[in-house]
Amino acid sequence: MRTDIDIVGTRVGLVVSVVASLVLATTASTEVPVSAAPPYLLATRVVDGTVLTLRWDPCQNAISYRVNPAAAASTSTGRASAVADVRGAFARLGQATGMTFRYLGTTSRVPTGAAWGEDLGDAEIVVAWVDQGSARSTLLGRVGTGYAAGTGGYSYKTWTWPLDAAPSAAIGRGFVVLNAALNRGFRAGFGSGTTRGQLLLHELGHVVGLRHVTL
Repeated sequence: MRTDIDIVGTRVGLVVSVVASLVLATTASTEVPVSAAPPYLLATRVVDGTVLTLRWDPCQNAISYRVNPAAAASTSTGRASAVADVRGAFARLGQATGMTFRYLGTTSRVPTGAAWGEDLGDAEIVVAWVDQGSARSTLLGRVGTGYAAGTGGYSYKTWTWPLDAAPSAAIGRGFVVLNAALNRGFRAGFGSGTTRGQLLLHELGHVVGLRHVTL
């Protein structure tokens, strides 16, 4: 069994960009368009000649998540607003995909390092604001000499069982890290314009296996 990680993110002011891509195993990678209006891509891997679409296990009842809002704002009201936007983004993602997400509460964990997927505690996804001067995360993508507004990614496993069967794959962990220094540039809530909700939805899209597209 091997474990791979994909990390993709967004730049401030750009709709489509790839900030980082990290794969912890040597596998071929392809992106397959699955819809024409609007176009989008689901991440895939080629394993032993089989193209596998990367997705969460459709048989699980719910995907659990926690939020670390400590660096999102300096006040309890601001942090509560940040958590509300994360929960709103998961609700919208669930409505759009049919997936069920379960909020477990806040956490002090910050996804970071190559083994981040093993350090999420009881949650399968952790969303955290990070201060790259203190509560750093190696997962936050870079843009030029600075850091991106946010990065979202997932880890997945591929396996073959029985040994003569075709290989299978499933996403099992996910993260979103958001740049606290740029948080003021995103209006709280959702809607048109540069909003925190839109940023969250973009990164959570990556967490469930969506790739960037060029429109």
